[in-house]
This record gives sequence, C-alpha cells and structure tokens, in this order.
Amino acid sequence: MLNQDKANIPNYLAHSLKATIIALTLLNSSLTIAQDKVVIAIPTVSDARVFAEFKDKMPAVVNYFTEKTEEDIVAFYQNEYGQPLYQERKRGRLTLNFSQETKDIRVIISQQDRVRQVDVIIENNPQE
Repeated sequence: MLNQDKANIPNYLAHSLKATIIALTLLNSSLTIAQDKVVIAIPTVSDARVFAEFKDKMPAVVNYFTEKTEEDIVAFYQNEYGQPLYQERKRGRLTLNFSQETKDIRVIISQQDRVRQVDVIIENNPQE
C-alpha cells in the first residue's frame, strides 16, 4: 500500500494517486465484464435441437439437428442472410456462403439418418 510519509508525497497527490488507481481498477473490471457478455447471434430453425454452440467469440459456431427439409433450411437462411454468394454440394453436404457487413457466414447442411445436421459458422471477414 502507498505510504505517503515514507515517500514524502504531498497529501493531495497521494489521495489523487489512490483515486486514480481505484478508478483504473474499476474501469478494467467493467471492461472485462462487458467483454465476457458478448454473444454473437446465430439464428436457428424453429425445431432446432442444438448440440453444440460457441457464440462468445469469433469464429462463432452453432451445430444442431432438425427435421426440416433441406429446402426449408435454405429458405430460412436466405431469409436471414439474403442470397448466398456461393453454394456447393460435396460428399452429400450442401454448403452455402453468405456475407453480411463484416462477417462471412457458412451454413452446412448434411443428411444424418432421418434428420438433417446444420452447422453455422460465422467469422470476421479478413478483408475488413
């Protein structure tokens, strides 16, 4: 702790320094709390059974199962993100690529038994 007698610091400077240290400590705590509460919004279809989600930092990911058809899922994400910039079907998986503001968004739809698995990945656009 600061001992003003040994340091030969005037009383008003000692109080000012203590107040500054306390203010900086509180500011740092507030910033840490604010950063911890960031959650990236990733929309899912109405019957989504989410089995994994990581939405507190980039890249953000949500994985879920749905009984919706592939067409319904594509229509849902087109409604959310607009027309895909690119789409590709490879090894039975349909990948849709969207871009919104400073984010690149990939939606991957694959058949799993009688349901579809949907993986949504949101990343910062490296060009921004």
